[in-house]
Amino acid sequence: MFLPFIFSCLLVFAQQSHDSCGTWRWKVKTLTDSAGSALLSAKPVPTTIDQLIIVKTPKVLRAISHSDGQLPRYPRENQVVEISAYVIEVKNEDDHDLHFVLKSLTSDSTMVGEIPDPSCPDYNGFPALRAYFQKIREDGMKVWDALKTNKKPVKVKITGVPFWDGAHSSRPIGASRYFREIHPILTIGIQ
Repeated sequence: MFLPFIFSCLLVFAQQSHDSCGTWRWKVKTLTDSAGSALLSAKPVPTTIDQLIIVKTPKVLRAISHSDGQLPRYPRENQVVEISAYVIEVKNEDDHDLHFVLKSLTSDSTMVGEIPDPSCPDYNGFPALRAYFQKIREDGMKVWDALKTNKKPVKVKITGVPFWDGAHSSRPIGASRYFREIHPILTIGIQ
């Protein structure tokens, strides 16, 4: 009698952990919104971290309500950029994103770049996107391995979609002043 109870508790926990991917503007972050898949074929615009992080948010973004988290893609999030940067830290986020702290090549400015987890349920209806991000995660892991092995910043070239994250109660490591990120990273390679 006790064993079935433990099994059902473990099953609920496993389902919760699998479904515990992000919620904040998640369709925009994962390219599963109506405009997202078109960005995969967009021509990247060369820029720098220093140029990206000075652009102010289109309006105040807060992470205090469910409706805030459903804000649509802004026009400046409907483009693909290409940057070179140093990766100075990588970690797995609670929402299963692969979180990169990116540092400018010419200043101390930083911003966040993230690769979503392709096993998140949002990709169930998007098998091509799931396969795409699986490959990008593998490339991201190569960068993380190089960072751990060399114990010094790794210079990379990244293409990705600029995104404004919501204001957090505490500033995430590497976050830029206006919470602008590259989310998702579409390509990443060591230079």
